[in-house]
Amino acid sequence: MVQMWDRVLTSYTLNSAALKTIRYYGTYHKTFSFLKKSQWWSKNHIQEYQLEQMHSMLHHAYAHVPYYRKTFDSLSMKPKDIQSLSDVQQLPLLTKEIIQENISNLKATNYPPSSFELMNTGGSSGFPLEFYVEKGVWHARTMAYTKLINSWAGLRLLDRCVFMTGRDQPWKYQLFGRILVLSSYYMTEENLSAYVEKIRRLKPQYFLTYPSAMALLISYMRDHQLEMFPTVKTIICHGETLYDWQRELFEEFCRVRVHDQYGHREQTALGATCECSNFYHMFPEFGYLELIDEKGRPVTKEDALGEIVATGFHTTLFPFIRYKTGDLGVYTSQTCKCGRNYPLLKRIEGRVLDFVISKNKRAMPFTRVQHLVGSVSHQVKECQFYQEIEGEIVLKIVKKQLYTNRDTTAIKEKFSQMFGNEFNLTIRFVEKIPRTKRGKYQFLIQKLPIEFSSLHLL
Repeated sequence: MVQMWDRVLTSYTLNSAALKTIRYYGTYHKTFSFLKKSQWWSKNHIQEYQLEQMHSMLHHAYAHVPYYRKTFDSLSMKPKDIQSLSDVQQLPLLTKEIIQENISNLKATNYPPSSFELMNTGGSSGFPLEFYVEKGVWHARTMAYTKLINSWAGLRLLDRCVFMTGRDQPWKYQLFGRILVLSSYYMTEENLSAYVEKIRRLKPQYFLTYPSAMALLISYMRDHQLEMFPTVKTIICHGETLYDWQRELFEEFCRVRVHDQYGHREQTALGATCECSNFYHMFPEFGYLELIDEKGRPVTKEDALGEIVATGFHTTLFPFIRYKTGDLGVYTSQTCKCGRNYPLLKRIEGRVLDFVISKNKRAMPFTRVQHLVGSVSHQVKECQFYQEIEGEIVLKIVKKQLYTNRDTTAIKEKFSQMFGNEFNLTIRFVEKIPRTKRGKYQFLIQKLPIEFSSLHLL
């Protein structure tokens, strides 16, 4: 049975919930067997498959989901009117607000009540969301995709793992001691010393981690002149935006390749980096991905930024069709030398809310701000930007012991050099930066109401 569920050893759901899905092994095995072949399909084969899956989803939604029947009828359309993937743009976007207002009418009527499992997002975007997934089945499919992603990183069945995520206790062991779970909530100076010792005793082959947690661990080790763990062969990041400076820090200090995953609980889009590049390979088997600009038009220009809109192919119980994820990606038409013909995103830029707004009501991507502090001062343990007034930014800093007024001056001067009079910066010192309820770290708390369609970029 352990062999049947080898993904339990390499998944971000390394707990008893995975064991509860043993009866869905058939779904897991079928999905993984399919993915091993489909990852090498031609572009034409992928397009044919996606169109077939889209037709199936639309016909199902019209026949069994009250919200979509009403939507099609209001447009005087039928699913057969969608003849190509580009025709999908004729359908309206699905927003979090629409889901909240129509949660009962989005449930498929041809599923028994026992199949519905209520899920929710953490609300870190300012809009917590409830929706349904197919009990057991969703987890088994996720296990299959994650096993394939881990194979791209060169991981094996019995590799030992350090799993850093949000947990309600500092550390614990799972799966007969092969998994060390470390909590991102408890990364204090005292606990980090214990974390390092426990990691050394485990001799892990890889980390599965929030980027912010890994950055904090490496910063501690670097400050105390500690050597990296020699058995580690890769780092897999998930759950947060992986910034370029974090990837560079991890690869320089750990001397291993860093992989990243993109996905969300709504189960509409999934992507990961492969063994050859840092492009995000977006699984065409998982769903149909669109990248739209602020006017809702398809993004087709190299390096252009767009909002990720996705139609999930595994969400028939509660369909997400043209769902506005609120996440931003960077378009590329390039191909990856790994040989997979998956749609690619050059980068994941975070969320629509990951912008700061200037005095002139212009928007600046937060990726231009978040590395500022570390590039000027190494005496900042953690920091967080906060905005609730246009043109005003508050920077909260947790100081290291050697932090001085000189660091404050350097940060302010660098900020002024980069952004001129577009923003006023206020620095506040705090004892700690709180995590979200899932243990994630937010570099930016944006309180201004921002829509991608209303942004005027700097």
